[in-house]
Amino acid sequence: MSDLLPDARYLVLASRLVPDRDGGFTISVLRRALDMADAGAEPLLLTIDPGESTDHDADRAEWVRRGLLADPAGLRNLFDDARTDPSWLRSAALPGPVPTSEWPYRAIVDASGRTVLELPVISGDPAWHLSDAPVRIWGEQGPVGWLPGFGGLYRAWLDALAAAGAPRPEAPADASAATGVGVGTVAPVVLLCEARQVGEALVAPGAPALDPGIRILHTTHACHVVAPFAWDSPMDAAWERWFAVADRFDGVLWLTRSQQADVERRLGSGIRSSVVPHPAPRPSGAEPDPVPGRILVLNSLIPRKRVDHAIRALATLRRTVPEAHLHIYGDGAQRGELEALAEELGVSDAVELRGHTADTSRAWAEADVFVLASTNEGQPLVVLEALGAGVPVVSYDMPYGPRDTLALGGGVLVADGDAEALAAALGEVIADRALRARLSSEGRTAALTMDAASSMRALGAAVRVALDEPVERIGR
Repeated sequence: MSDLLPDARYLVLASRLVPDRDGGFTISVLRRALDMADAGAEPLLLTIDPGESTDHDADRAEWVRRGLLADPAGLRNLFDDARTDPSWLRSAALPGPVPTSEWPYRAIVDASGRTVLELPVISGDPAWHLSDAPVRIWGEQGPVGWLPGFGGLYRAWLDALAAAGAPRPEAPADASAATGVGVGTVAPVVLLCEARQVGEALVAPGAPALDPGIRILHTTHACHVVAPFAWDSPMDAAWERWFAVADRFDGVLWLTRSQQADVERRLGSGIRSSVVPHPAPRPSGAEPDPVPGRILVLNSLIPRKRVDHAIRALATLRRTVPEAHLHIYGDGAQRGELEALAEELGVSDAVELRGHTADTSRAWAEADVFVLASTNEGQPLVVLEALGAGVPVVSYDMPYGPRDTLALGGGVLVADGDAEALAAALGEVIADRALRARLSSEGRTAALTMDAASSMRALGAAVRVALDEPVERIGR
């Protein structure tokens, strides 16, 4: 292990990791795991979606092909493990009659068609993951016991993974003082939980505690408030539930200092937290060949991304900068609506909706400027990608990410929601080539400081605190 991350066994738990699903979240989780591996941690990626093993195998192969997973064995799924060897399920199952349930059940079967467990199908309840509806565990002849809800199932799997850890090899005499782990003992387990619902289920009040050797660091990926997205704006029920248990994690990892500050301003400092930003991704290697006037949009075509603002800004901009045009990469339900808007505004000849692409290197190489018009973000990876590619950023000053990420230069912030100001800033960058060159240079320099090593140092500091001062969850 390098000096970036403490000696431990690292698990990275997400709900699912499916190619071309869930936008930047999926890519950020896989990239973080790669960065951890480069730092010597050898993390194991975990998912809990109850899909078919063949589908999971196809996902693993695709991630390997894209260079985001080094080895298919590095990505495991709870239900694949249950199908392959259900002994851990049976060992964890509570014996005796299975409690009755009002819900229908879905059977999970192995390759031979034998049922290994049955999941309650809970509909119409946004807190389904916190239900104690029994998960039925099967043996060779039928049900042999049960687990209390999805939380019980997740905890049983994680406990089994923790128990399977190999003893640490002999270490220097001062190893225990440095890591809190004695020579010859099992290394502690650090769980990076990447999904709010899973985290809530793991630490729900009154639930059995996980193996005491497991430290839980919960990452965050999104803005915690709703419109109008001020520090004191309302939160939806999902975030309120999560904040109610956030002090039970060994640490919460925010992507930006701005979001951490807003949370503490609102809730105080009772939640142990750190800032662990996304790093700028490794350069793609594509030679820059910017097309004058080409404005790049790269995100899903959904209302939160406000791609319509980019089209409206283009319509204004074309009055003075006729060569300006938009290349929009991404898919979503708004595609038809956006095409109609471009037609209505008379700029359909200057708007290309290119759809989704897994390889964006050419798009970045040819972009003259990148625009981000979202209502809110966590810390958008595309801004970091733009900086690394030397593409100036024009962004609304919305929560969270753009202001923090552009603090060292590389872009222009404009008032949130002001499409006229967006057009003016885009026009200035396109027309003033000296300004564009300066922003491009600033962005590349900033990206070098926001590298994987700096992100891993921040993660390592949070892990050390969690190892040295674990949060007490029992009885709370």
